[in-house]
Amino acid sequence: MNLSYYIAKRYLFSKKNRNAINIISGISVVVVAVATAALIIVLSSINGFGSLIDEQISNYAPDLKIESLKGKTFKIEGKKFEKIKKLNHIKYFAEISEENILLKYGNKQTICTVKGIPDDYDNFFNLNSALREGVFKTSGNTLNYTVLGGGIAYKLGLSVESQKAVSLWVPDRKKVNMLNPEQSFKHISLIPAGIISVDANFDMKYILTSLSLVRKITERNSKSVSSIEILVDTTRNAELLKSEIQDILGEKYSVKNIYEQFDVYKVMKSERFAAFIIMMFIILIASFSIIGSVTMLIIEKKNDIFTLMSMGANIKTIKKIFFIEGWMISFIGAFSGIVLGGLICFAQQKFGFVTFPSDGMYIVDAYPIVMNTGDFVLTFFSVMIIGTLISMYPAGKIKNEYIKDSETT
Repeated sequence: MNLSYYIAKRYLFSKKNRNAINIISGISVVVVAVATAALIIVLSSINGFGSLIDEQISNYAPDLKIESLKGKTFKIEGKKFEKIKKLNHIKYFAEISEENILLKYGNKQTICTVKGIPDDYDNFFNLNSALREGVFKTSGNTLNYTVLGGGIAYKLGLSVESQKAVSLWVPDRKKVNMLNPEQSFKHISLIPAGIISVDANFDMKYILTSLSLVRKITERNSKSVSSIEILVDTTRNAELLKSEIQDILGEKYSVKNIYEQFDVYKVMKSERFAAFIIMMFIILIASFSIIGSVTMLIIEKKNDIFTLMSMGANIKTIKKIFFIEGWMISFIGAFSGIVLGGLICFAQQKFGFVTFPSDGMYIVDAYPIVMNTGDFVLTFFSVMIIGTLISMYPAGKIKNEYIKDSETT
């Protein structure tokens, strides 16, 4: 067995002479363990919220979205778009037409966006699961139907059960009447068929109706779209398909994957990075306790150092003993923190003991937790790197003075 490791282990785990040094070493282990566990919990919590956002957004967000970089509409005619439709891995190709509108209901009104979707849209997007009231219906034989975001419905005080129509108003670009502004708008009545709730952004922004109706009221032809939404057969093919489509269309169009379509993913990524850096600073500060623990141990074991030197041990061996001592404190603290953090996260997943206020306004009742192996590995090695660097400092302070002192005694 390595002599330095053996002596360092004896100093740390010896059952005899339990004094202040042992207590301080124990406190150092606990401090590092708590900080490590906190980092695991924070990262797992951020993962949980990210997973929750993924689950909500995946109900209505396409895997890929094509938009024009010039103007808010473009025409899907020509060989390029025909070629795109024939590409492998495309599960669904949806033409979308959007327009900002004024929506009136009784004596209330709001500005929102009407999104015209194909009749089979709900067969591919899981919007039925987001229904809070009514049915998902955007077209009919004789009547025009719409499905509203929950935030818009709440703002208008709308209920599907009332069967009272909403009025959709859009500017008439061919007729402008300054004396009577209402005559500068075209309007159409829609029957609210359902109310959906996906997320705050969607709920406060969109109402859904048929693609043909939006094209009609905005006077766009059958080849004009605001965007194209594409679903891919498997998620792993999304990036490959994105590159192929971008190569076909060129620089005049943008092709965005699901993470590029929503700023929330950028925010989550930034928050995760910021949380990691902040927690690493806390772990760094917590690890400074190792310096105090090892330094006091060096002072206490000064006679042992002289004895080892008189037996032939060089200064390098002495330094290694106390370096390993600090490294072991860091290792035990990191390992214990990983286990503790994992157990707390598992308990939260299983029992959900940390909950949101019970007012029914949240999608989930308890804080979501998702544990990733990568987070555990990253945390452990990050803590160990800090612990290793910290342990080098007090060990490096043992200088040749001890040799001189040992020669004079």
